[in-house]
This record gives sequence, C-alpha cells and structure tokens, in this order.
Amino acid sequence: MDSSGERLSTRRVPTLRIKEQTPPARLAANKTILVADTGEGFVETSQLLGGFGFSVLCPEDCSDPASCTVAFVNPDLDGGLDLCKSLSADCKVFLTTNNRDFEFKIEAVRMGAQGLLSRPLNAVEVFSSLEETRKDELPDARVLIVDDDDLTATVYAMALEECGLRVAVLNNPLHAETAIDEFRPDLLIMDIEMPEANGLDVARAIRLDPAHTSLPILFLSAVMKKGLQQKAREIGGDDFIRKPVDIGYLVKMVRMRAARSVELRQIMVRDGLTGLINHVSFKEKLATEINRSARTKAPFSVALIDLDHFKSINDTYGHQTGDKVLQTFATLLKSSLRNVDIIGRYGGEEFGVILLDANPDQAATTMDRIRREFERVNFTHANKRFHVTFSCGLAGSDDGGNCEMLLALADTALYEAKARGRNRITRFDSSLKRRSGQEQAGISC
Repeated sequence: MDSSGERLSTRRVPTLRIKEQTPPARLAANKTILVADTGEGFVETSQLLGGFGFSVLCPEDCSDPASCTVAFVNPDLDGGLDLCKSLSADCKVFLTTNNRDFEFKIEAVRMGAQGLLSRPLNAVEVFSSLEETRKDELPDARVLIVDDDDLTATVYAMALEECGLRVAVLNNPLHAETAIDEFRPDLLIMDIEMPEANGLDVARAIRLDPAHTSLPILFLSAVMKKGLQQKAREIGGDDFIRKPVDIGYLVKMVRMRAARSVELRQIMVRDGLTGLINHVSFKEKLATEINRSARTKAPFSVALIDLDHFKSINDTYGHQTGDKVLQTFATLLKSSLRNVDIIGRYGGEEFGVILLDANPDQAATTMDRIRREFERVNFTHANKRFHVTFSCGLAGSDDGGNCEMLLALADTALYEAKARGRNRITRFDSSLKRRSGQEQAGISC
C-alpha cells in the first residue's frame, strides 16, 4: 500500500529483488560458441572468449548446434550459405564478412543470417552480438496497468507476465503519477472509464510533466466513439483497444510497444562507447535504490572502479587501443554480473556498479573475482601483448547517507585502494578518512 492506503500491487516482486548471490549471466547462460572462420582477428577473439568462460568449437566438433549460444560463419568458407541455413534452425548465425552488397544481404537473411560482422573480427563487436541474442527477452521492460476493475487488470497482468514483462497494477488513477515515479514503467495501459477520474484526464495530467512526455500510453475502452479515439490520439495515445480485449492481441501490442520504449530509453541513457548507462542515469538509479532500500531494508553495495594507469595505455598504444580496453572491460562486467545489478560508465576510465541484495562482503567477493579475471585478459597492439588491472572502492547501503554521500564513501575507498598499490578491492569502513587534496593529487591515473 502507499501512504494513503491505496493498493499498488507489483506482480512478481521477486523478479525485482533477486536474493541469491550466484547470478545468471547477462550474456546467454549457454557459453558454447560455434565458429566457422579462420584468419586475422580470429585467434585474439577466441582467446578473449575463452578468458571469459566461453567454449569455442568448430562445426565438425559440435554434435549439437542447438546447444550453442551463437554461430559465426565466414561465407567465403560456406559456398551457397548452406551451413548458415542449417545452423540457423538451431541458433543465431552471424556472417563474418566485409561484403555489404544489398543483394548479398537479401540472400543472407533468406538463409537465416541475423547479423554481419566486419573482418578482421573485433572482440568487442563479437561480444555485442552475443548480447543481441538476449534482445527478445525485453530486459527490464515494465508495464503499469491503471484500471479500477481489479479482476480484469489481474487477468491482463498474468498474460503479460507469461511473456516476460514486469507488471504493476494500480486501481486508483489518482495515484498514477506516484506509481509512475516509483515503478518507472516503459508502457502505461490506461482504462478510460473509471469513477475516480477519466483516463483521458489522467493521461493529460501525466503529460504535463516533461519527464513523462514520451511514455507510451495504450488506452482501453468499451466505448468506441470516433471522437473519443480522436481525443486519445491528440494527447499522445499510442493505441486504442476496445473492451472486451482479445488477450493475444493485447500481449502482441504491448510487447511491440514496450520493446520500442526500452530501445529508445537505452539510447538516451547509454554511453556511446561502452553501451553502459551514463553518469547521470547511474546516479538516478542509485538514488532510486537508496529510497527502495529504506522501505524494504534490502541491502546493496556500490562499487567505484578505476582502470589502473589508463593514461599510460593511451599514451603508449594510442586511444583506439584504449577504447578497446574500455569496451572489453565493460563487456566483462556485463558478462560477470547479474541482470539485476546496475553497471554504468561513471566517467573516463571510471565505472560504477550497484550490486543489489549484496552486503559489502558479498560485493567484495564478486568484484575480486572480476578483478582476477580481468588481469588475465590478453590485449595486443602491434604484436605487443599487455595486461590491464583495476582498483575498486566499495561502500554498503548501511554506511548511510544520500546518493552523494554514498558515492563519496566509495570514492574514499577507491583512493585507498590506489594508495595501497592498486589492483585490489577496498571496502569503506570508519577507520578510512578522506585524504587531503594534495595526497589525492599525488595518485596519478
């Protein structure tokens, strides 16, 4: 219940809070990859994939293509794309080629290809393609149903949950704005005829806040007056569905609208280089988790991470290589943490992670595992091999304070990790004191 006693039922609350600390990977849980390719970039990419726990097989060594996450096929080795066609029945296939002729693309999609990767193979693009295999799951897509008929709304919610959406139900439309701010839906399903307030008026009121201007709204009504539909369109209604609703049609429309909303949201809040959420979005999510933890008493930890001596990497190997290091590290974080954990590029070579339902001890164990994995990754430039490490500072929600204070505590621990020699995880505790500006200035990046 909210402060007024009104019901805001969030369906499947456990999907918003996952208790277990052994995470499902962000990338596909199945880590077998089929590769029908040779040549430049293949060895390096295979080494990185192996370092991240993937098993790379060639077609003749794979007895069950359906067990693979994805297949990479060089069309020069697959005349007629017959292998592509046969594999596409069991897993997603990406062609590794520089051929961008449109007729070739037409043939590729006819034979089941779902993407093209340039040659020589780039490890970052390969990892991005692995993440693409999860798009159909609509990660974090949320739908808020506003309907005074609780039974009807519950039926809608159950059907939408079956296709992997997260759903909340609100029976009093007068509390819609509060519910939106709390639940942050990607799509709003609004009944029009409600005793507390007309759905069109509620939608207009929601649109008065610039933050909600782009929130998709799908209206439901048993009244099919042409003027009513026109009014719904004028205030930015994305669709108008007649009651009683065909559940199959509703699910199809909601999935499509939610997928588009998620994609637009991710474009707006993502860092262009790494694909992680940006600095502003990270802090907004941290503030949300602080408020949620205050209500539920569920712990979380914040990690601030800095790649060690990153300036020297740019100076020695060039900024393109530096960008590759940043992208690879971002990919490692995404593949090593749970879907519920929040990862952002905090700025430059600094990253932030919010580990939900994890106290600092659990978070330290997780981040140290990632630290050990990352220092084993081989980077190459002009046939020279090098390794990169990172330092990490941790603070827990129980350390108290608002968003800025919690980040300051994690930052204090990060500087302590650097002062102790880098390549380590340091937790904040009461014995740590913020170093003076002169001492911090002496710790170079």
